[in-house]
Amino acid sequence: MVAHLALAAVAAAADLAGAFIVTAAHKRGRAPLRFCVALGAGFMLAAAFVRMLPEMTNVPNPFLYVLIGYFGVHLFEHTVAPHFHFGEEVHADALLRPSVGLLALLGLSVHTVFDGVAIAAGFMVDPRLGVLLFIAVFLHKIPEGFTVGSIMLASGYSRGTALGAGALLGLFTVIGAVGTTLIAEQHVGYALAISAGVTIYVAASDLIPEVNREGGPALAWTVFGGVVVFWFIDWLLHDLH
Repeated sequence: MVAHLALAAVAAAADLAGAFIVTAAHKRGRAPLRFCVALGAGFMLAAAFVRMLPEMTNVPNPFLYVLIGYFGVHLFEHTVAPHFHFGEEVHADALLRPSVGLLALLGLSVHTVFDGVAIAAGFMVDPRLGVLLFIAVFLHKIPEGFTVGSIMLASGYSRGTALGAGALLGLFTVIGAVGTTLIAEQHVGYALAISAGVTIYVAASDLIPEVNREGGPALAWTVFGGVVVFWFIDWLLHDLH
């Protein structure tokens, strides 16, 4: 329990780090974040399909819960929260309404709760799976914090508020992990199935479109590199075990 809560806290700190980057540097460092997004997308998809989905054998109709996780976030993001892009703050001529920043924060909070759920549920099933899911979550946390910070700035909020938004996302990650540890063990499979759907949505519907929008063979290879990194870490953890 201590291990996965500690890793959830580390992942939460990455949200704050991402918000700090955008508030301190604004446009500087945006190119490396593109590659972080691409790497995270490949790693998250590999983790979901190779490790999360096969662990749901004890859940009746597991893919129903995967779909619930996927379409639940999809409906929430597109009916309650607005669509957003990484680096929104660079479009100085398209500042957003203040309500947009708050809605984007609300939408991303749903993602971050299930980030914590995924880490905790993974550890409850298999510590190796928990480590892999932590890495998958961590890889997209800095761009996630960067995203919410940039949208808050574009919506007219102060740098302090943008930092606070990143910290709030981190807090929801920890809440998701703590909440998962309190549920009965027989329900962990359901939590893992739903978080698998959320993971697939974040990677395929949020991160991959950003990679495609930026374009270029380097980013495409970086997505594939995320899969390779997953395979290597998975092999290494299995060998150490």
